[in-house]
Amino acid sequence: MRFLNFRVNLIILLTLCVLMTMACKQKTKIIKSPPHYNFSEVQTHKLDLKLKEISGLAWDRDRDEFLAHYDESGKLFLLDRETKAIKPGGEYSFGAKGDYEDIAIYKGVPYVLRSDGMITKLIRDSAGGIRGVEAGKIGISGTNDFETMYADTSRKALIIICKNCAMDDKKSVSAFAFYPDSTGFDVNPVYTIDAAEVEKLSPHKTSKLQPSAAGIHPILKKLFIISSAANLLVIADLNGKVESVFELGKKMFPQPEGLTFKSNGDMYISNEGVTARSTILRFVYKP
Repeated sequence: MRFLNFRVNLIILLTLCVLMTMACKQKTKIIKSPPHYNFSEVQTHKLDLKLKEISGLAWDRDRDEFLAHYDESGKLFLLDRETKAIKPGGEYSFGAKGDYEDIAIYKGVPYVLRSDGMITKLIRDSAGGIRGVEAGKIGISGTNDFETMYADTSRKALIIICKNCAMDDKKSVSAFAFYPDSTGFDVNPVYTIDAAEVEKLSPHKTSKLQPSAAGIHPILKKLFIISSAANLLVIADLNGKVESVFELGKKMFPQPEGLTFKSNGDMYISNEGVTARSTILRFVYKP
């Protein structure tokens, strides 16, 4: 009888172990990667402490280097294309202290976005230095906050996307065009993103879309938008029509604030240093 009881208890114990194992497996979260990329295949570069609060990232194909800037001061950094280290002599002050949020390159010229919608043009002088000149500031009413700017050569414009703008409601996110070669800012939105569609397609329950970086994919000709607050990567057409939404896992993307692409489609996302050094992550494009 004791042997029988032992066998019964053993069977019950093994059954419980199997059920617990199955439950643990069911709780394992799988984060889906966007088409042509694999989030599990990443090359990570830790950055200099001077860039702990890296806010914007851009690839300068003409000079074969990355450009980055610090969030709270008007400083530009030139980064080595391979190591992502600050290049010798590659630190420049272009403006006073301020909340600088993104950087984009248009016709070979870098532009930096401040959170209030002011754009600074960065000019190289004959001695190799870099200085900043105010290019324009958007003239829309109310309290407005911007973190995202990218170049759209088809529109001959720089596009800035609202993080929080007075004119937007909970269902919309407006984008505005700045035309460097002609009229400057257009105060009418160039397109509007349907935030409700982002929420609908999101793989997890999330807050409203608050863009922190964006860029046009050089091969797919799609707009990639990062929302650090919502932990999302949104893919849309060039008019802001949402096509798909992907989760950015907190472990790999603790605070994604910068996005850029190389001409071959490789994607680079920068994270501000939250509890550790800031990083630039490289994801290889796979046709």
